[in-house]
Amino acid sequence: MREIRFITFLAAGLVLAAFLTTALAQSPAPAEAPAAEAASAAAAPGGTTETTTTQTGYETTLWGLWSVGGWCMWPIGLLCIAAVGLCIWAQMMVTESKVLATDLLSTLQDNLGRLELEQARSLCNGRPCLLTNTLGAGLERISDGVIDIDSMEKAMEAASSQEITAGMKPINYLSIIAQLAPMWGLLGTVSGMIKAFQKIGMGGMGKPELLAANIGEAMITTAFGLIVGIPAMFGYFFYKTKYMSLVAQLGRILGNLTHQMVSTARRAAGGGAPGTGA
Repeated sequence: MREIRFITFLAAGLVLAAFLTTALAQSPAPAEAPAAEAASAAAAPGGTTETTTTQTGYETTLWGLWSVGGWCMWPIGLLCIAAVGLCIWAQMMVTESKVLATDLLSTLQDNLGRLELEQARSLCNGRPCLLTNTLGAGLERISDGVIDIDSMEKAMEAASSQEITAGMKPINYLSIIAQLAPMWGLLGTVSGMIKAFQKIGMGGMGKPELLAANIGEAMITTAFGLIVGIPAMFGYFFYKTKYMSLVAQLGRILGNLTHQMVSTARRAAGGGAPGTGA
């Protein structure tokens, strides 16, 4: 189920990235650089004066920058799409209602307070999340209505470690992207400089226009790698902090639920409290 949701949010990230690529593309008007200069004031034999006029124009678009960046732009672009998808996924999933099932807490408290253990198990199985999976693992250790609190705590501790690790995986991918994107940009820089030095070796030192594309490739890939890496790193720390704050609430909630269940069981053992419902 989590994999399906992740794929869905990743697809949404793809659509959003494609929209942003179209929206950010710019086509500024060609810039004219008049360079009319009097080459020589001295009259030629025919009594004429030579005048040189040059006019240059350029058109800069997002796709143009992408083309100059070369082959390294493709893995950087894929990393950008993945980062957008992961941020959308984290924004949707790293919430109290998704991680801690806050809407079920009152029902779980009522079930455990009445020792309706089967109902509590069914509720946990029907709504998998960090809280319910951890609590459900502890409830599985109860057999024949006998509550072994030590066994429950060990089961919940093991289950919580597993669930927390699984929940952090998508967020950790943001950290991987934040490290890989600048490295791909650096690889593009090295690739562009190698090509530039090859042209210099073939006699292009006095012709800067021959080196412009390769130097542009070197600079653009570095810039795009950082553009992807910096927000991805910010997203990683932001959602990691948010997720760990929710994990910190898990222990308190589980402690309250198990305390209520054990207290009810002790009152029942003392005589005349509600049935176990197991």
